[in-house]
Amino acid sequence: MTVIGERLADIRKDHGETQADLAARLNVSVSAVRSWEQEKSSPSHDLLISICRMYQVSADFLLGLSDADPALELRRRGSRFEKDDLAELRSFEEYLLWKKRRQAQHAPADPGAESK
Repeated sequence: MTVIGERLADIRKDHGETQADLAARLNVSVSAVRSWEQEKSSPSHDLLISICRMYQVSADFLLGLSDADPALELRRRGSRFEKDDLAELRSFEEYLLWKKRRQAQHAPADPGAESK
């Protein structure tokens, strides 16, 4: 099953980069990147971490341990909205988090806890 190479190529292309661009950013050869994307070899642990940070994706997603990557989903979701819409979404998210904290502060104590 080819996962890391296919996902790396897709993520790299999503960012508008060529294999040469990625190679330069990681200080490796283009043939190394090509080899990873063709599943002939894999990047080292340190390079894998660098790739995940660079493209803001989880290692679980890149390695095929997860089919969903929250950061990638957020970026794709964000591309569907205008800048003002995203600001409104962030404000609403802050409101919901505030509301949840407030409810937790005012929640009644566990009634079973007193009888123990």
